[in-house]
Parts: sequence; C-alpha cells; structure tokens
Amino acid sequence: MASGKAISLFLIDGTPDGIIACEILNWTGKGYRIPKNKLKNASDRSELKKAGIYFLIGRDENDNECVYIGESEEVLKRIFQHQEKDFWSEALAFISKDENLNKAHVKFLEYRLYIQAKDAKRYKIINDNTPTEPAISEADQAVMLEFSKNLQLLVGTMGYKIFEKLIESNHSNQDRYYISATRGAHAEGMITSEGFVVLKNSKIATTEVPSITISFKNKRNKLTSEGIIKDWIFTQDYLFSSPSTAAAIVMGRNANGLAEWKKKDGSTINDNLAKEE
Repeated sequence: MASGKAISLFLIDGTPDGIIACEILNWTGKGYRIPKNKLKNASDRSELKKAGIYFLIGRDENDNECVYIGESEEVLKRIFQHQEKDFWSEALAFISKDENLNKAHVKFLEYRLYIQAKDAKRYKIINDNTPTEPAISEADQAVMLEFSKNLQLLVGTMGYKIFEKLIESNHSNQDRYYISATRGAHAEGMITSEGFVVLKNSKIATTEVPSITISFKNKRNKLTSEGIIKDWIFTQDYLFSSPSTAAAIVMGRNANGLAEWKKKDGSTINDNLAKEE
C-alpha cells in the first residue's frame, strides 16, 4: 500500500482563484499556482526570485490543453517575460526553500519533466525546442529525481494531470472490459477514476445505424479528423466521460455501456459495481 502524504495549500489572496502556495510536509520544495491576471501580485515574493521550474498552462485555438515547460535562475522574472504568449492563463512555479537548486539542477528537472509529460500524452507541449539533459553527478540525479516526484504530486494536487497516464503500466488484464459486435467493432477498455478509457488498437464499427444520436456521430467524425481514430482503429488510448459514450462510439449506435462492456468471464460493468455491505 502506498504511503500517505500531508499536503498544505495556502490561499494567499484568501480566494480559490487567486495565488496558491503548495507544500508537502518535510519536503524542501515549494510550489505556487499563479493566475496570469494576478502575476503582478506575486512580485513581492522573494522566494520566487530563485532558480526554479515553471509551467505555463492554457488552451489552444482548438481547446486542447497546452503546457509550456521551462526553467530559470529567476523563475518569476522569466514568467513575466512570457506574458506575450497568448495561450496561457495560469503558471505553476517550483523552487527550493533551502537554496539548493542551481542552474544545472533546474535544467535537469526541465529535461526529465518534459520527457515525462510527453510520455503521458495528456497535454499538448508547446516548447519551441526540446530540452537537453545536462551532466550532473549521480548523487545530484538521485536528489533531483526525488524532487521531481514530489513536484509532480503537487502539480496533480493543484488539478493538472500533466504527468498522469490515462492507464498505468502496471494495470492487470483482469481489469479490462471488451466489446465484440457487428460491423467490425472489437474493442478493449478500462474504468478509471476519470471515466472510461478505450485502449489503443481497438476497432470501431465501420458504419453507424440511422438512429445514432447526432452528438455521437459528430464525435466519431471528430476523432477521425484528429487522427485519434484512423482506418476505424484507435491510434492511442482515449478517455471518455462514461462507458456508455465509449460503447456508442465503438458500436456506431446508442448503447448502455454498463451492459455492453464485458470481462472475459462474461460479467458486465453493472455486475461488477461495488455493493454496499
């Protein structure tokens, strides 16, 4: 069982949509969430004049979640210099309270976090250049990897799933559900805390029934135009809001996902819902 973490959130402006400071008990790091329109309010915080890592978070013209990942020896000053970037609405900044982050450390963190965000495939990363990995000692690498782990935990706590994969690599095949239906539908998926994920290489029905809800028809077309579905096959894991929406996209018709998705033993999602003892 994973060990618990004690995390504190401090609403600096006294409101949930203002500047927030975030810390983990007994960790030397500290994080800030700074709305773009409150950036000037952070100017008097001396600790943000240290070396650190920052994230600029927003959406592009197609409403895709985007992130820019950067580092600086004066993290707040660098965020100010990015104000002309139009896409972002909030910044996250992370520094060390004990003055132990130097230029090489933050460049190493930038490189590692960029790679992990890219691997997670949650956000569109809009860095102009791919960060390079600096040479630091093995001991420093170990310290920075631990720093990165806690930083990612705080990023998730503040509501940004930049580093969280849709499906963890250690999941069990026993957790998978399947649909095999007419018109070529043959798909696999899993329930997660966010909804239902249809897995890469799942096949959808090649046609739709006339009675399919127009929103499902439009969703199938959108996923195809974006390349998420190509030649009737999912090119990546994809999160749906519910098993029923996922089933409708896969089957090309309206569907009750709680009954359509089945494990290899034939049990449905409905069969496996937790029952009150």
